[in-house]
Amino acid sequence: MAQRKHLERLLRYCAAIFALGVLYILIDFAIDLRPASLHSSYRFTLGDLPSDQVKILRQDNLSILVIRRSAETIAQLEQPAVELQDPASLRSHQPGFANNTLRSEHPEFFVSYAIGTDLGCPITVVGNRLTESCSNALYDFAGRALLGDNAFQNLAIPEYNFSDDFSILTIIP
Repeated sequence: MAQRKHLERLLRYCAAIFALGVLYILIDFAIDLRPASLHSSYRFTLGDLPSDQVKILRQDNLSILVIRRSAETIAQLEQPAVELQDPASLRSHQPGFANNTLRSEHPEFFVSYAIGTDLGCPITVVGNRLTESCSNALYDFAGRALLGDNAFQNLAIPEYNFSDDFSILTIIP
């Protein structure tokens, strides 16, 4: 009999903990508890961007990769490539305007998050390729994942827009 009362009490505690967990989840989804440091959009002044040079822009905890591609690079990226993991970007995260071979709204500019998709480490530049700093993940200048030891997605592309003269980039996270 004592064991039954002990078991009933334990069951009540578990039910109470479960109810508190569900209540916490409901409140978390109902109220936006993001820190005040998160913005609805981020503005970056680009300045002079040399062709085929990678520039990483940082604000708060956001790192954005921007490349101004030359006509030669654009022509090379538009050629069919067999070394791509996801050539049509079907498994990748990008807005509708970037659902094309160059994965950008404007062919001359490529914009993505500066975080790799294999292990989630920062992106660095090696020659005319992008690589994840803590893995062997390689990407071309359209952020497309190149064949390698692991399967991973193309670089994620945020919602963004440029000013009319391409001097200001606005990111909508």
